[in-house]
Amino acid sequence: MPFEREINRLLIGLLITFGVVALAAAYWAVAGADTILQRDDNPRRVLAEAAIGRGGIYDRNETLLVTSIPQQNGSVQREYRVPAAYSALGYYSFTYGVGGAEAAYNTILRGDDLSTSLSEIFTDQLLHRPQQGSDVQLTFDVNVQTTLADAMDGQRGAAILLSIPSGDVIGMLSLPTFDPNQLDATWEQLITDPGNPFFARALQGRYQPGAVLQTPLIAAALLVDQPIDDPLENAAAAYLLNELTLTCAVRLPDVSLTLREAYSFACPSAFAQLIESLEIDVVQATFDTFQIENIPVLEGFVAPLDAAAPTAIPFQWTTTNFRANALGQGDQTVTPLMMAMIAAAIVNDGNTPQPHALIGVRPPTSDVWQPIINARPTIPITTSGTARRLQDLMRGAVANGAAQNAGRPNLDIGGHAALAYSGDSTLAWFVGFATLGGSDALAIAVVLEDSDDPGLAADIGGAALEAAAHSARDRTVRSN
Repeated sequence: MPFEREINRLLIGLLITFGVVALAAAYWAVAGADTILQRDDNPRRVLAEAAIGRGGIYDRNETLLVTSIPQQNGSVQREYRVPAAYSALGYYSFTYGVGGAEAAYNTILRGDDLSTSLSEIFTDQLLHRPQQGSDVQLTFDVNVQTTLADAMDGQRGAAILLSIPSGDVIGMLSLPTFDPNQLDATWEQLITDPGNPFFARALQGRYQPGAVLQTPLIAAALLVDQPIDDPLENAAAAYLLNELTLTCAVRLPDVSLTLREAYSFACPSAFAQLIESLEIDVVQATFDTFQIENIPVLEGFVAPLDAAAPTAIPFQWTTTNFRANALGQGDQTVTPLMMAMIAAAIVNDGNTPQPHALIGVRPPTSDVWQPIINARPTIPITTSGTARRLQDLMRGAVANGAAQNAGRPNLDIGGHAALAYSGDSTLAWFVGFATLGGSDALAIAVVLEDSDDPGLAADIGGAALEAAAHSARDRTVRSN
């Protein structure tokens, strides 16, 4: 019967069609869901991305620095609560991406690192639950950040403070900065701002070192038993280097000084005389052990706006540029992080702890912080004996030299305040430390752009060291 045969064929065709549809539906519901979601033109991807519940960012004392605020349209807005920490925290924008700490720990904050079962993935997709990220706890201290920001108000430059022996980055500031809460509205203005507020000066700023290189120079003198307490004629006089006039950090009468005293006032003429008495190989070997050529990084932090990461620029030691390089006015530049690490090594008996900024992660399903173990070897840059003699020299500079403004009552602070010359402008530096008892200490580097006031840099450094010392004591009291 032809009619019945046609009915059977139609029925088989319908069954095949339904089977194909069922298989396609199963594929797109399970295996192909991620594929279609990842298409750039898929609106669901845009909505899912905007709805991600990024984890909060906390300081070392569990003060909330950044949180996510759900909006009525289903998206999530980041809220930055501590203006003093803006430059360290960076930004998150659905339109413009991430920078600073938001970029460094983006995978954790988004929850991309969390392992989930297939059933959980299927359930979340079925119920349209947004992805949730973990909270992160950073080494930053709000009190130190606030002190730094207040002390550097109106300045352009950077500061970074390390805890010893852990290597925790307690404070980090780059100025000028911006308000990440207003990023989307001010982006076009910010990217053309001549102050470059996105630039992480504390980590990536390549600055002329100038007289701050007197620390490795005097270390070279100590290592070869060069006398540092013999008077040197014209030690306080200005020094002419390739048509550039270098002066002491503090104006002094034209008197003789010992090398110790010249270091306290960051006087270049005395160190020019020291260079003449030392062989090139001795100076270069000392600078090599101080690792001046190696640009350190803070693990996880990335360069914003695709800026080139800092790379080492080796000293080209020749008889023609040896003096300029050794006096910090040659081709070599340094970062504030590098100088803070040198101060850290000096107060840590010659060994530099490696810096880090992440101490804990808290998954969205937990109320307990999971500590991050940062057991990494220190980097030796000098002997313990030389380090201790450098400590005493830096204490002398705070007691009676150009770094006096760093001094604080009842706090053991050592440091070196100095000037550097960059183009038509002057930089003011302070590199120093504070001891806290036992092996605990702090190290800091401050650089002020377009400033000829190393006393101000020293005062900023002293204020930050004092705030960090008080915070450390408060933490000790709370833990006991």
